[in-house]
Amino acid sequence: MARLKRKKSRKLKLISKILIVVFLLIIGGLVFYYVQYYQALHSVNADFTSAKGEDFKSTKDPKLDDFNVLLVGSDSRGSDQGRSDSILLLHYDSKAKKPKVVSFMRDSYVDIPNRGKQKLNAAYSYGGIELLRETIQQNFKIKMDYYLMTDFSGFAKIIDTAFPDGVTITASKEMSKNIGMTIHPGKQQMDGKTLLAYSRFRYDAQSDFGRVKRQQQVVQGLMRQGISDISITKIPSLLGLVQGNISTNIPTKVLISMGQEMYFHPPTGLDSLTIPINGGYEDNRYPGVGEVLELDFDKNQSAIKKFLENNNS
Repeated sequence: MARLKRKKSRKLKLISKILIVVFLLIIGGLVFYYVQYYQALHSVNADFTSAKGEDFKSTKDPKLDDFNVLLVGSDSRGSDQGRSDSILLLHYDSKAKKPKVVSFMRDSYVDIPNRGKQKLNAAYSYGGIELLRETIQQNFKIKMDYYLMTDFSGFAKIIDTAFPDGVTITASKEMSKNIGMTIHPGKQQMDGKTLLAYSRFRYDAQSDFGRVKRQQQVVQGLMRQGISDISITKIPSLLGLVQGNISTNIPTKVLISMGQEMYFHPPTGLDSLTIPINGGYEDNRYPGVGEVLELDFDKNQSAIKKFLENNNS
């Protein structure tokens, strides 16, 4: 009887120790999560944080399966809106499970509501993401359902956290002017800083057109890399960085749905279109504005409509 009691006592002690270890692991995990999350969250650019809270007036039609997201890469400067250095439209069809990207040249000469004719990227400087949405909708006849804006310094941190071994990109030429580094041609693993410099370089024969092509290449590279490569231990830091360096009105439910779809069924490719299209613009210059791309809006509007509606493109 005494032996049975001792055996039962030892068993209870073992169970107690296991429960304590499990409890400590859970507590340790929560502490790790919150420390990583808040360290990442509080490392963001204060200027970008103060630039958030955009008044984006467009709303999603719940009856439609596809939606458009206005993607903006910005150099934030606190009270100054900064510049919209990259302007893209992400089109996603939840039935076809196929994303498409339209890149807008920032030197496109457009009519900015209540501001007159100016370069496209001036719209963000004048009135933030909402005026940029109005400008694109008015000039290109595209409805934007959501927006997503990121700070460039935050972009580099997010890439380094998500993909510590870098993102695979094949550079076609050597690049160094005004990017603070030298990128050599060939296939390589680019960290966040290098990836950002590569996507923003524009001092070659293709000028801004080459920069837009590289931005599309970077988006394709990130999609090929896939979120399944992200280590689970990096998720707390990544969530903090994303929350601090990205401003968006995309509902959490939609983000989770897209994330699950891309995790379990990553897209094999990305269709892309650059606006203006070939033969859809002329080079011009205006006093006080500088060199611009004078667009044939009928041609470019038709090209965008065809691109977005064609599921086999």
